[in-house]
Formats: sequence, C-alpha cells, structure tokens
Amino acid sequence: MLFIPSCAEEQHEELPPAETKILGHRGSGANTFSGYQENTYHSVKNAFQKLHGAEIDIQCSKDGTIWLYHDAGLPENDLKLTCIPQASDEELIEIAKQDTLFTFTKLEEIFELITQMEKKPVVSLDVKGHFPNNCFDNDNAPREYFDMLAHSLSGLLNEYDVNECVMVETDYTYFLDKIISLEPQTKCFLLGYSNFKERMELALTKSYHGISYNFGDQDLTAENIKLARQKGLKIQLWTIYTEEDFKRALSWGPDFIQTGNVELGKFFIDK
Repeated sequence: MLFIPSCAEEQHEELPPAETKILGHRGSGANTFSGYQENTYHSVKNAFQKLHGAEIDIQCSKDGTIWLYHDAGLPENDLKLTCIPQASDEELIEIAKQDTLFTFTKLEEIFELITQMEKKPVVSLDVKGHFPNNCFDNDNAPREYFDMLAHSLSGLLNEYDVNECVMVETDYTYFLDKIISLEPQTKCFLLGYSNFKERMELALTKSYHGISYNFGDQDLTAENIKLARQKGLKIQLWTIYTEEDFKRALSWGPDFIQTGNVELGKFFIDK
C-alpha cells in the first residue's frame, strides 16, 4: 500500500492557485431547479454558453450507443424496460415518444455541438454503473458492459477529435483502467463520496489524473485539496448551489467546480 505522508512530514513545492473552471452539473442542473430537463442537448448547450463547460451522466444501450442519463431506472413505459442497458436505441426513442415531456440525448450530439464551437468547453463524463433494479444479475454492471461503453466512447473521442475537451469520472476503476488502455491521453478522475485520503491514495496508485469529490463530505478540507494538488492530482468538487458555498469552494482552489445553479456560476465567472 502506498504511504501518504502528512504535510508536516514531507515538504512540497508551493503551487500557484488553480484557475478554477465552473461546470454545470447534469448540464444546467436538476430539472426542477433550472427549468431544463437534465442531461439533454439544450441543458448542456445552456451550460456551455454560460459556464466553462458541463458535467453529464452517461450510460450505454445494448446497441452500444452512449446516451445522457443519470438514474438507474427508466421512466414507466409500456415496454416494461427498467434501465438503459436493457434497451435498444429504437426502444429508447419509443419510450421518449410515450412521454412528451421527456427526451433522450446521445453523447454524439454533444460532441458534434463541441466541434461547432469556437471556444471549446470542458466536459466531464460521469460513468454510471450501479443498477439495483434487475438490470443485470448483480447491482453493479459487469465488465462486459464497461468494455462496450469504453470502446464506444473511444470511437466517439477519435471520430470527433474532442479528447482535449473531455474528462471521465467514475468510482469504477475497471472502467477508468480500460479507458486509459484505449485512450491514454484521456483525463480520468476517481469519484469519491467520503474518505478523501483513501481516494487520493488510490488515484495516485492508479496514476489517474485527479479526484472528483463530494463537496458535502466532512473529510474535504482546503488542506487536503492542497496536498492532493501538490502530489499532482486535479480536483473536481460537486455539487455547489449557494453563494456561500461557492465562495468557500473557490477559496480552496480546486481545478473544477460542478454547480447545479448555472446563473450563480455565471455570476462568479463574470466577477
């Protein structure tokens, strides 16, 4: 196991503060907060126009197509399908037709949008793999699913030449390792909900680019962020909504902040 010394035990070169970039969480935030359906083309486009970029959630259909979607379960539908990995692309389109207030967006549509923009946004792809709804034999997706998703993502990254814009975040190390083997230049972030130093240790051991971490966890401190950055890791923080939390998070000097309040994020960018 890699030993992580404390700041008192090891001297580190002082780093300049990060130029924090602000990303819209799930595009422009949760449905009820932003007025946009989360993880859709228009939600992501709005975040691109107002912020530095967007975090979006991705899942893979059984056809190998990557779609934007957060939840483990699908909306109630006549096809009796419970999750995206069970569904074909045609079936997902049919489910969207059954609910006129709902839509699905392919990741390819977002990459196409990026190619049309003069100033390229930052995109963090949150890879979902927990499906406790009989989607797979176990609650967590099998390796075969992650293999298909990784190969589909690799193909899109190369087709649209957006590797410089895209980061990948997940707590499934198998997927991150697979992406690194296919696309070594892709920036991979280990997702963390708690135990910051354990996440840091694992990210360092795996040679990941950084950590995407829960802003509400009590283990998160300015000192821990500083230590991680001194060790060469980039830091994303999620999810920030209020002016008070924005000020605190910015003072800690993370590399990226994910916000569910796009207008407030724009306010801090424009200051």
